[in-house]
Amino acid sequence: MKRSIFALGMMTAVGLLPAACGPESQLDGEIAGPGLEAMVSKPGSEDTNGTEKRAWHAWRDALSLALRMRLLQSDGTINPDILDFEILNAGGAVTGHEVFDHAVRCALAKGTVVTHVGKSYEGRGMVSGASVWKTQPLPVEVRDHVLECVIAFVNDKMDGVSVLLTGEHVRDDGLDHGDFMFSEALWCADAMAGGAVDVYVTRSFATRCGMDPEDALEQRYCHQEHACDLNYMGYLDNHRDCEGDERTGHYTCGGKSCTMTWLRDPKPEWCANVVVWPPPTTSSSPPPPPTSSWPPPPPIPQ
Repeated sequence: MKRSIFALGMMTAVGLLPAACGPESQLDGEIAGPGLEAMVSKPGSEDTNGTEKRAWHAWRDALSLALRMRLLQSDGTINPDILDFEILNAGGAVTGHEVFDHAVRCALAKGTVVTHVGKSYEGRGMVSGASVWKTQPLPVEVRDHVLECVIAFVNDKMDGVSVLLTGEHVRDDGLDHGDFMFSEALWCADAMAGGAVDVYVTRSFATRCGMDPEDALEQRYCHQEHACDLNYMGYLDNHRDCEGDERTGHYTCGGKSCTMTWLRDPKPEWCANVVVWPPPTTSSSPPPPPTSSWPPPPPIPQ
């Protein structure tokens, strides 16, 4: 009951509940999509942003390789082969400390601490099966999940942005996630391709965002336009090879488990309103159905 009341208050606060009864409202469409299912408890792990875009894209290849090696030596120090990638090098314009820190948070068990040159990195055990990275290389699918976990927190909007991760491979942190009411996207990483990622936007996010959803996700994740290995796949519900549960956020695409991100904010800062979306329509014709392409196709001549 606590979560339902909280979620109801959130919906009222962001203007999702209609003021009075009447014809079918926009809320009906929102409930039908993956946007308000947080009224039901979702198992998952939450954390706050911590990785700048430029740092992620500078060091994601190094992290992908590091996950293929054991992290620690028998004396508890970091594997020198991983240090050779210089991801923890203090010099240079873009250091890899944030990337490594979130990789440890995602992969290693809660309470596990790794130290190097006076810095400490503590695990939160967010990805199931990844804690063995301490002593052995990770299997490829687990490497994908760790990369998805780090990707979820890549964003230059660093202050106060919390993200919830859900998926069959995401450990439940035991917290109340009732305020993560708004689904964002499904992320399917490929460690063998250096961390390239397919992203499937939820229809609910696209409706709320106010700009082309592909541009919004690129703005959130990419440091250079169209040059960051973000493969935009369109709407999640348009893909027959993607199956899942909108309430729990557990999805697979092509039989592979992927990671869904959820937000507290119905319209996050990376929805910059550069493009009004969906485009305005006249009263003489109904709006076109949403598609996975942008911009929408022109209307059929009458």
